[in-house]
Amino acid sequence: MNKVLVLFLAIATMSTAGNAAAADKINVLLPQRNANEAIAPFLAAKYLGYLDQEGLDVSYLLVAGSNEVAIQVASGNAPIGWASPAQAVIGMQEGAAAPLDLQYFSSVEYRNIWSISVPVDSPIHAVAELKGKRIGVTALGSAAMNYGKAYLRGAGLDPDRDVTFVPIGAGGQAMAAMKQKVVDALVFWETANVTFDIAGSPVRQLPIDKKLALLPDVSLLAKRETIKQQPKLLIGFGRALAKGLDFCLANRPACVLLTWKLYPESKPAEGTPEQKLARGLKMISTLDGWSDEELGDKRGEFIESRWNDLSDFLLQGGQISKPVPASRMFTREFVDEINKYDRAKIVKQAKEFDLKSLQ
Repeated sequence: MNKVLVLFLAIATMSTAGNAAAADKINVLLPQRNANEAIAPFLAAKYLGYLDQEGLDVSYLLVAGSNEVAIQVASGNAPIGWASPAQAVIGMQEGAAAPLDLQYFSSVEYRNIWSISVPVDSPIHAVAELKGKRIGVTALGSAAMNYGKAYLRGAGLDPDRDVTFVPIGAGGQAMAAMKQKVVDALVFWETANVTFDIAGSPVRQLPIDKKLALLPDVSLLAKRETIKQQPKLLIGFGRALAKGLDFCLANRPACVLLTWKLYPESKPAEGTPEQKLARGLKMISTLDGWSDEELGDKRGEFIESRWNDLSDFLLQGGQISKPVPASRMFTREFVDEINKYDRAKIVKQAKEFDLKSLQ
């Protein structure tokens, strides 16, 4: 962990120690190094005053991935984190080497953000056709390995014998490996794939089993102690984020501009204003996975069967030794309260919002 993060977390610990609900100043951890339009609902919740309405003064801290988020929340360095559940659930199992006393309290992403893909002009159209091929991942110890192996097994391949996984890093390094045909396919997360597209190296996702495609992903978690002792804090944040999502879905250009206003470095450096906005809208399209037709407009709800599928996925991959019950992974106790707000009012606000105020 770098010295800046250690210092920040030391300060965060002091500011959130004791009764965070009374102090109302909290830090929320997000699992990415750099801000982009994919986190716009979090930013909208703060910029538009939804967090203020809940009596919360929130600072967002960007950290290196979901594993880091889970560890820091479990250590008490922040009360809330937004993290992919795979690593957290591994830490929840009985007898875990490094047990994490965490639980998810509001679902956010309703589909698996990890895909197996090929360059758009590749002759490969099915996972089974990857036999004998090289598959790029950021690192051999990354979550991509778990997902990639599952996709290969689902297609009848042996991931330890039929393919070669190659660590290619991320960003420009990964794009160069793809262009130079160092690898034939990639296992990357959703926003990375969008970034490839924006940079002129689009990829095409290969079809995978529906159960794997619908595994739950990045959602809000907290220590079980926090869930028990500070429900108002968690409900308030969950509700503010739900409002931020409703606003962004109703006015995506506003949330692109809002992201650029708060994080100027996230704005594309080249192109016309129209081209820049088009790129931002591609990135914010990842919000399509933040809702599910099975739930309609309800925010934060958990689809239990999919979380059980997640447990099975980890079991089959050897990451856990026995299933983790859904009741251990998440709690629904706050979902109804999170949804107690006037959604039509938020949508109206979004549609009437003056984009010029963000320029």
